[in-house]
Amino acid sequence: MGLTETLEQSILTSSGDNWITSPELIQSDLHFKPELFLGSATHLLANPNLTSSHLFRADILFDSSGVLKTPKEKEKDVVDPEDLSADAQDELTVVPLPALNFDGFALTRTIVRRFIPRNQKWDAELDQTCHFYSQVENLGDADAKLERCLLIYLPHFSLEEQVPFYHPAVRALGFLYEFSTPSLNDIGGATPGTGSLSLHFVPFASGIPESVPNRLERTFLSLLSTQVRLARSPSAISNPSGSKPTPFKDNIVPQHILQKTYVRLKDRYASNLIQNWAEVTEPTKYVFEDIAIAAFLIELWRIIYDAKPPGGQRGHEETTGESILLPGFVDIACGNGVLVYLLHAEGYRGWGFDARRRKSWSTYPLSTQDRLKESICIPAIFQDAAPARSEPIPANIEIHNGIFEKDTFIISNHADELTIWTPLLGALTNPTSPLPFLAIPCCSHSISGARFRYPPPKKPSKKPLTPRAETRPPDTQDQTPQPSSGDLKALRATKLAERDTPDLSSSAYGALTAKTMSIAAELGYDVDKTLMRIPSTRNIGVVGGLKAWRTKKRGQQRESGDGESLQEGELAARVREVVEREVIRDGGLEAAAGMWIERSLGLHRGKGSGRLKAGSQHG
Repeated sequence: MGLTETLEQSILTSSGDNWITSPELIQSDLHFKPELFLGSATHLLANPNLTSSHLFRADILFDSSGVLKTPKEKEKDVVDPEDLSADAQDELTVVPLPALNFDGFALTRTIVRRFIPRNQKWDAELDQTCHFYSQVENLGDADAKLERCLLIYLPHFSLEEQVPFYHPAVRALGFLYEFSTPSLNDIGGATPGTGSLSLHFVPFASGIPESVPNRLERTFLSLLSTQVRLARSPSAISNPSGSKPTPFKDNIVPQHILQKTYVRLKDRYASNLIQNWAEVTEPTKYVFEDIAIAAFLIELWRIIYDAKPPGGQRGHEETTGESILLPGFVDIACGNGVLVYLLHAEGYRGWGFDARRRKSWSTYPLSTQDRLKESICIPAIFQDAAPARSEPIPANIEIHNGIFEKDTFIISNHADELTIWTPLLGALTNPTSPLPFLAIPCCSHSISGARFRYPPPKKPSKKPLTPRAETRPPDTQDQTPQPSSGDLKALRATKLAERDTPDLSSSAYGALTAKTMSIAAELGYDVDKTLMRIPSTRNIGVVGGLKAWRTKKRGQQRESGDGESLQEGELAARVREVVEREVIRDGGLEAAAGMWIERSLGLHRGKGSGRLKAGSQHG
């Protein structure tokens, strides 16, 4: 039987509304505790994009428990008060819809959220009130009980015609989780209890609907299965409140700010870039990726320099105040040049270079073409150490020594061979004030340009040895302590919680990212890592010098990342020490310099497997 044939009145009808459910909308034999269900439901409240690809996010406007943060609160966590956006400072107050009364249930929490659609030309924003209820019923024995958790979602519309495409066409939606805890005398140790989750809804029509559209039925089943899947996941155990964010996600630029700027840039530039795409690669992925990176840079530069786009716009809202111009940027290994074009079109001064000219360059305005250079980068330290060549470098090949103008911001977007060099070039350019940078690592190369996989970083022990452990023979140390609950799922959750970056640091990509950060820190940079919101699996951004430049903006003295002030001679010597150490595996400085030059010339000619091959990722 289908859903339509099994519809029936819900037990929630006691509230006076026309609540409907079905045996098809129930999942039974569940064994997660109510707090895990509430945690996963909280996580979904803040991340509706997990159930609908048409949504960017949900902005939390109010949470009576204070667990989920509003955009204003998120900005305060990562942005200085003077840098707060106007929309964060003047956050609108939306009155929650009144809570419904359900017999025996107590209201425990109220949340108001705002759905933010991806395509705001077609879909409108929508506010929604979410009420949490609880009920506990004793089952005869003193310690046996039935716990009920009820979530009610009330969208802020009154007519069916007002329902946006991404929201189910119902007046209200509810989830009821019922969990039976057996008597302590009946517990055999297998499960803490048994539960069932059911979905309930209020249709626009009165009575039981004669039919349920196929799309609405699929939406109901998807919402139900997603709630169960998340409550069963190890992350639900390690994050029972559902509010713990990824440590390095949205930690520099808040999500709502980034996505507003992204939407503005996409609406303005995406169509034209895709229609005039000149490369052999599929355009949409690379266009949208560079638009997302441009949005991040625009908001990052607002934080660092107070640099604002023309007109002072952020998203669709205007801010006021004097703009401090960006000193300039350089996009090293700029590939198709889309990022340079976007930033130039937005009014930011800068340029880019790559070892090989791309077809796309000729499609941009002349003012942008002038900012794209075909040039190979041979760092000055390699130029000085290079062995004599039997044939000189052709005069028609432009060479750059990696020394840029003072205060230039370095963009290293999937720059491959130049990734590890990014903080080194910043320090070599100006040892007294190393250049800030954004590096988005991709393919792993050594400092000579050869492909190389760095070993994963060693993690320090988080727990000091106890006296008893110190006296225990080495061969009897517990390498994998048993989880308290005694099952594999709990062990996996424990291991997941212990890892700072799950499934990242042990990979080649994770090791490259860690190495880039390690070299930057060694040169005195303060280093931040952030998960970029870009359509790529290579989506970790390494930002160097953010704190130092924000300090400089306030007129305070710059210090190195570890608090140690660096003199010009000391930093120049440290850069050379790092380079000489890293080229040992390649036979020394002279041998590495020779390898770098030959490889760079090969990239210019269209040969080699380095930046040119990776250029397919960069258009």
